[in-house]
Amino acid sequence: MFALLIIIAVVLWLDAFLLYGQVALPTENNAPLYSLVASVFSNRPFLSVLLSFLFMILQAWMFNRVITGKNLVDRNSMLPALVYIVLMSSSFSLFGLHPVWFANFFLIITLDKMFDVFRDEAVFVEIFNVGFFVSLASLFYFPALIFIFLIISALIIYFLVNIRGIIASLIGLFLPYMFAALYYYWNDISIAEVFLAGNIQVDVAFLTRHIIPFGWVSIIVIGLTGLIAVSRLYLGALRDKPVRIRKRYQVLFIYLIIAVVSVLIAGKTINIHHGIIMLPLSAIVAGFFQENKKSLLNEIIFTLLLLLMLVGKLARLD
Repeated sequence: MFALLIIIAVVLWLDAFLLYGQVALPTENNAPLYSLVASVFSNRPFLSVLLSFLFMILQAWMFNRVITGKNLVDRNSMLPALVYIVLMSSSFSLFGLHPVWFANFFLIITLDKMFDVFRDEAVFVEIFNVGFFVSLASLFYFPALIFIFLIISALIIYFLVNIRGIIASLIGLFLPYMFAALYYYWNDISIAEVFLAGNIQVDVAFLTRHIIPFGWVSIIVIGLTGLIAVSRLYLGALRDKPVRIRKRYQVLFIYLIIAVVSVLIAGKTINIHHGIIMLPLSAIVAGFFQENKKSLLNEIIFTLLLLLMLVGKLARLD
């Protein structure tokens, strides 16, 4: 079954492989760890596209294991991986080794650890791990640092808010930054220059300058899909689920809200930032599809998404 998903992914990425010369990586104002990646792959567009494709396949497999392993959908389902592949393939701006791919990799691990907090006896170790992986994600993509609020929200949802939990998450969050700061200090590199170069700012003007009308159509369709999935799932389907499942979906909902709000601090990376939103959205849409297996609405939504992608890709090839 996963082999079929890979074939689907190849088809969805054909325009990236054919037009790899148009793929450009950000080379300025990057987070410390991503600066190393950009320096290697900025002049190797085909390799950048190929590795990002393989990275997506790996993430889809990891993501599917997390969502199915935590019983958010059937254990033999491939829906989370399919939805993630489709949504992450919906925009040409995401093709290439952009920082969002690295952030999502660590955020998938973060999500897995966060779900385990509900049942793990070594709860503070997992809270530390969650903070640690959020920190690693932000060292590749600065806006990911906002997910510290997801940690706090999860602690509230799981009724684990206390001084020890907050301290554990903060230690995990600051540890990678401490090592990074020591490295820059040892090599006589300005720490302020490195960490202030992220240029995290509100760039509302981008919405009017760079998003073409077809792009707005895609945003509206994907946004409506998310709204339908959230309303149908959270206002009905989850009522009969066990407490642990409901709490995990609550975490996903907060994750989605924070991801959407984080657009405001995306700065010059706003053209790729929607990849951050696709992770929680994929889980919620997969859960919605799971609960509405025999619904014609599923087929209509999925077909519409694929048609939009096809039209966009054909237009780019022309």
